[in-house]
Amino acid sequence: MPVRVLPISMAPSVALASLAPARKVLVSGDLAHSFVLQLVARAACEDRKVLFLSADNRFDPYVISRFAKLSGANPEQALRRILIARAFTAYQFVEMVARLPGASSEQDLVVVSGPCSAFFDEDVSHIDAARLFYRVLWRIVDLAREGMTVLLAQPEPARVWRRAYFLTDLRRLSDIVLRLGGEHSFTIERHGAMALPQIPGLESISKE
Repeated sequence: MPVRVLPISMAPSVALASLAPARKVLVSGDLAHSFVLQLVARAACEDRKVLFLSADNRFDPYVISRFAKLSGANPEQALRRILIARAFTAYQFVEMVARLPGASSEQDLVVVSGPCSAFFDEDVSHIDAARLFYRVLWRIVDLAREGMTVLLAQPEPARVWRRAYFLTDLRRLSDIVLRLGGEHSFTIERHGAMALPQIPGLESISKE
C-alpha cells in the first residue's frame, strides 16, 4: 500500500485530482469535515451538482457562502447546487444510502459525512451497529463500481474502543485515503481494489 507524506498546502489539489468516477475517496482526521466542506463549496461554485448525505449533522452552509463570496460566485446559487439529506439515527442513514440512485443520479459528486459516526451510537447494540454499518459500506462500494464519485468525511473516534474497526475497514475499501492530522503535512494512501478481509460472523459478537 503506497503511502506518501505531503505538505498540507497540497491537500486541496490532491483531493480534487483524486475525485474521479468509480472512485471512493476518504478524508479522515480532525480536519476532515472542514476540509471536505471546502471541497464541496468549490464544486458547487464550479457549477457541479452535489448530494451531501450527513450522518453526523456537520453540514455548515456558512462555509459554502464564505467560499463563494471569496471566489466571486453567487452564494445562493452555490447552495442551490447542493442537495442535503440528514439522518438522525443509524436506521435512517442506512435507508438513505440504500435509496441512492446509483450511476443514473444527476449529481456530479456524492459526499457522505460521518459514515462511521452513525454507528458509534451506544444506544444501538454492537451486533446491530456492525450489521448496519457493513450494509452501508457494501452499498457505497457498489455505487462506486457503477461509476459514482464518492467523497467520504470521517474524523477519528474520540476514544479507542471496539467499534473503531469500522473506520479501519472504511479505509480498507476506499481507493484513496487522505489523513489530515498534522499542522504542516498530510498522508495519502492508495489502496486500489483491496478486498475487505472475511468478516467474522456478526451474530457471534456480544452485545455491549
